Amino acid sequence: MKNLRGLLLSFLFLISAMIIPQSNNADTTISLVKNFNQYPTYKYNDIWAYVDPQGREYAILGTRRGTSFIDITNPTLPVEVGFIGGPTSTWRDIKVHSHYAYITTEGTGTGTGLQIVDLSNLPASVTLVKTVTTWFTTAHNIYIDNGYAYVIGTGSGGGCHILNLADPINPVRTAYYTASGYIHDIYVWNDTAYASAEDTYDVVDVSNKSNPVLVSKSAALPGIYAHSGWLTEDKRYFIACEEFNVRDVTVWDLQDRSSWNLIVPQWQSSGNTPVHNVFVKGNYAHIAYYKDGYIILDISNPFSPQLAGRYDTYPSSTGTYEGAWGAYPYLPSGNMLISDISTGLWIFRFSLDESVVPVELTGFSANITGNDVTLNWSTATELNNNGFEIQRSVDNNNWFTIGFKDGNGTKASNSNYSFNDKNLTVGKYFYRLVQLDFNGVKTFYDAIEVLINEELSFDISQNYPNPFNPSTTINVSVAMKGNVNLRVFNPGGELVATLFEGELDRGVHNFNFDASALSSGMYFARLTGSGSAKTIKMILLK
Repeated sequence: MKNLRGLLLSFLFLISAMIIPQSNNADTTISLVKNFNQYPTYKYNDIWAYVDPQGREYAILGTRRGTSFIDITNPTLPVEVGFIGGPTSTWRDIKVHSHYAYITTEGTGTGTGLQIVDLSNLPASVTLVKTVTTWFTTAHNIYIDNGYAYVIGTGSGGGCHILNLADPINPVRTAYYTASGYIHDIYVWNDTAYASAEDTYDVVDVSNKSNPVLVSKSAALPGIYAHSGWLTEDKRYFIACEEFNVRDVTVWDLQDRSSWNLIVPQWQSSGNTPVHNVFVKGNYAHIAYYKDGYIILDISNPFSPQLAGRYDTYPSSTGTYEGAWGAYPYLPSGNMLISDISTGLWIFRFSLDESVVPVELTGFSANITGNDVTLNWSTATELNNNGFEIQRSVDNNNWFTIGFKDGNGTKASNSNYSFNDKNLTVGKYFYRLVQLDFNGVKTFYDAIEVLINEELSFDISQNYPNPFNPSTTINVSVAMKGNVNLRVFNPGGELVATLFEGELDRGVHNFNFDASALSSGMYFARLTGSGSAKTIKMILLK
């Protein structure tokens, strides 16, 4: 079966014309960030990703002649930072463990085996440190979970080799499992493997890494090729893909691991094209759907999957096994990756991805020196941050951009920014920040007020908005540099939050009060310092 399938796919790949898309059928929930086609004459296969300790993001893209490592920290400007050559092959699969990439291929000749690539020197370079040939020289796929690699579809029988990666560059085989026959793809979670074994989907107990045990098999559905699958987040339902365009996507209930209950016998796209690989994140299944491109299914109700998004990376009608090969939806930035056989790497944003959080602004203040204003702000984390527009207004209504500060892309630690606005005339000014994602999406932050050449007083302004739910902004002004406290109390005088405690420079400062954990009612914000105290009333309405 496997050999016949391989010959069929190879033939179809050879006769398929390579077409670069000129237009795309894009769903409104999916927006294109960038298409990166570094090797248009090679053709491509699998996609995976790596995030380094500094938060920089890399796509790892398989080609028919090797593996490309691409810095996508700025997703609008991908840069290849390394290429590891390998045997020429239609099939190449990649996974990551620690700071190593593990690459399998079905190619023959020089360089066959399991390639181990050191990623610790990124973004400068990548290094092939070893090619393991001890147990196999060709393999169709690899999965890594909890320090173990599961290598499947090998030339030496097609079962599953379990490798201990305690020493990442010197794997040790603990078992070779063959009870499911040829395994085309595998997903592993919590010491249980879910094998796509051509005719059936199998559950395998791998808690004993030296003795895997077959637990159950699905029904052998007529005409299908059990190609790949992924569990839902609750680990109860298995979203399966079969590659022969008979049923395409099926859903199985695995509440009892000893039996497979088929709850969705068929889901097919409108394009009548085979499906390839599926990956689940949250309530969505991200699917590389060959000629139909990138398809996202809402599986919040696994009994009734619904189309949530589609972007055609291959709008041609030629060929059968052409178009989207792999997907990777797990980057911290929220960027979604697709590999297309002819057109390479695609980077997308999915607007319904609830895991994506905006840039977390933790402070925005203004310091006044004569007729000059210095704006200071800080972030706790940044995701996909291109930078900040600095805008000024004299009426808090009509805004003008007066500067721009580059962001840090994706960063998990604190960042500090400043901007100087000089030689202002006497009067009142408002400043605000507008944060821009790399794909053009803007986030507007609350404004702060500044008075030039007017005496600043020690004061606290009424919060805005008020009433509020669940957060509001409080502006305070400080006439002289000194120690201040800004606290929030309930009507009984109980302290519920300390918003600031320390030294503030002369100027106007804003603070965010998040009352998500509090109940509706009246609260008091109290500013103390320099022998003075000011209080405002705030109303929380939930």
